[in-house]
Amino acid sequence: MYSTIGTTFTVNITIANTTDLYVWQAGINFNPTILEALSFEEGAFLTEKGTTLWTPGTINNTAGIIRYHASALAGDTTGANGNGTLGTITFKTKAYGKSDIQLADVILLDSHLTNIDVTLVQGTVEVRISGDANGDRKVDAHDLLDLGKAYGSYPSKPNWNPDRDFNGDQKVDSLDLSILSSNYGKTA
Repeated sequence: MYSTIGTTFTVNITIANTTDLYVWQAGINFNPTILEALSFEEGAFLTEKGTTLWTPGTINNTAGIIRYHASALAGDTTGANGNGTLGTITFKTKAYGKSDIQLADVILLDSHLTNIDVTLVQGTVEVRISGDANGDRKVDAHDLLDLGKAYGSYPSKPNWNPDRDFNGDQKVDSLDLSILSSNYGKTA
């Protein structure tokens, strides 16, 4: 994913194909020179099953660490099954560059308090000048060429490239060209 400075975006912690999830815990590591964490909210996956005990952790924007946000079902019940969102983190972009967004301290337990195996998928966000299609930290003829190759496309077209859709409207068109033009010659 890529973004511009001053933009807020959310990252969902999701779970897929789980059986009997009763308790979860997770933290996040990120680059604090690029991103600022604004909030970490409980998702609907366990709350749809019943009452939960939500324990908000801490956000340390100096170190780039979000620690130990956790949720557990309350009462004598079985855990939740299926797919869903465990939590949502909101970030704000601060500077140009890349930041990995890495899950940390992940624990998933079933209703017998037995560990559930987990496969983690990490992410990266890149903060660019709007119009910098190729990520080289400048808006120039290379970006115009890249935009031209994707011009007129949308997600189901073979020449679609989401990095050329500067305004995020799911099409590469004159609005994206206007964004590139307004930033032409800028460097980060």
